[in-house]
Amino acid sequence: MKIAIVDDEALERKALQKMIRGHLPTMEVIAEAANGREAVEVADQYKPDVMLMDIKMPGIDGLEAIELIRRKHPEIKFIIVSAFDTFDYAKQAMRHGVKEYLLKPSRKEEVVGALQRVYDELMEERRKEEENRELQQRVRQLQKLVEKEWLSVLMLEEVSSQEWKQWETLLPFSIDAGMFMVIQFPSGEKREDWKNWIEQVLSEKETTHYIIGKMVDGQMPVLFFHDVAVKAFSWKPVIQSFSLELIQQFERQYGTALYIGLGSPASRLEELRHSYYEALAAAQYYASQKKAKSGFLPKKSVLAAASGHIEKEKRLLDAVRQGDLEQALLQCYTYIEEEAAHHPLSVVQQKLEETFVLLGRMFADFGIAYERTATFHSCRSPEELKKTAAEQLRHMTCHILAWRHQQANGKLGKAKDYIDEHYHHPLTLEEVAEYVGISPCYFSKLFKDRFGMTFIDYVTDVRIARAKKEMADPNKSLKEICFLVGYNDPNYFSRVFKKHTGMSPSEYRKKLHSAT
Repeated sequence: MKIAIVDDEALERKALQKMIRGHLPTMEVIAEAANGREAVEVADQYKPDVMLMDIKMPGIDGLEAIELIRRKHPEIKFIIVSAFDTFDYAKQAMRHGVKEYLLKPSRKEEVVGALQRVYDELMEERRKEEENRELQQRVRQLQKLVEKEWLSVLMLEEVSSQEWKQWETLLPFSIDAGMFMVIQFPSGEKREDWKNWIEQVLSEKETTHYIIGKMVDGQMPVLFFHDVAVKAFSWKPVIQSFSLELIQQFERQYGTALYIGLGSPASRLEELRHSYYEALAAAQYYASQKKAKSGFLPKKSVLAAASGHIEKEKRLLDAVRQGDLEQALLQCYTYIEEEAAHHPLSVVQQKLEETFVLLGRMFADFGIAYERTATFHSCRSPEELKKTAAEQLRHMTCHILAWRHQQANGKLGKAKDYIDEHYHHPLTLEEVAEYVGISPCYFSKLFKDRFGMTFIDYVTDVRIARAKKEMADPNKSLKEICFLVGYNDPNYFSRVFKKHTGMSPSEYRKKLHSAT
């Protein structure tokens, strides 16, 4: 702890310094001052943790100096060391936030005791500040996980209005409008570095809010949006200009091409999924044509996605997600036949490629390692398209079914073991989901389906069961047991315990010991 001594008597300053050096090795006198004016300068220059301050000094007195210093340095703490034992001075000192008021001649025990108390208070404040910083960092990390999960749901699943409301309670924003960008990276092993570079560039932009999705097959979606509080916003020129700037910077930085597809601006939440599909198709279009590197899907392009196309894709994705091969084949064959009746083979090939890219993204979100073994570009007829698609779908549904079995018998068991071992820590669903390699949203659904209770209810059951065992030990206080089983607030622990057992912890312990 850094200390400054302010007193117009040099002898008093030396005496105080000697006391501190002789009895408080963790503290250091870094500066001295002979009057209030010098005290203000010392505070500005050295920024001590504590200032020992006399009151009566020539020029600016101690109380005036404290008032001036606190305006710029509210964190500095003050101890008055004065020969004036008057209530008026003490009252003014308290108003200025002075921690201790000592009388001259200063006794060693009083000075050491006062400094030790201020030191303990300062250490406690710093500990709490560090805890708050760590908590805020953890909250930011969890918030990013929630945002990515929300984005995956938005892109790949049909969600009811009630579920969207539940999501809104977890998000720090309320989306009123937005648009998607899909970035197509070159092939190569540097994709993770390129992704980090993009994130850094985006973080330096202040035009609008954004969420970055997971990168699958070298494609990374970015949702740009603004909050409901922000009204008029010219999406197209701003994001299009930014995409061109991004491509130019990327080429200068890495010497290779980047392709970016843009989706139409959406004024409603339910339209954003269509914006994503457009951006994905546009990214694939520009990457395949190589005539331009960024833009919206051309209006006259045969690749323009219609709402019926999106609905067909949704039904196919749902069938694969459930591991229903028969339904997946039916949806896929119907889809190919309908598209082939209205479009050239090359268009149907491209649409199937887009659909299977989405399936690949869904697998990546579930944490399933899967790589396609064939594309549709070499197919020469609708029948060949069906055959190739059927082979892929058989592999995919097998992977999904095996994965579901693994979750039920492997990863969920692993999750339970993790909870049983770490229940005394502040566990979160996101932490456990990450540990077992499942996306938080799907882990939550899978956990409830498998065990018939939510993640939170299970953790609570484990903690309450452990608390009951601990209560058998009469040497442990209820407060100690509260902390041992993972709760930081004894009052909250008491409420949860009573809700689960019908008795307060003290009532339960009394009944437990009376029975024995």
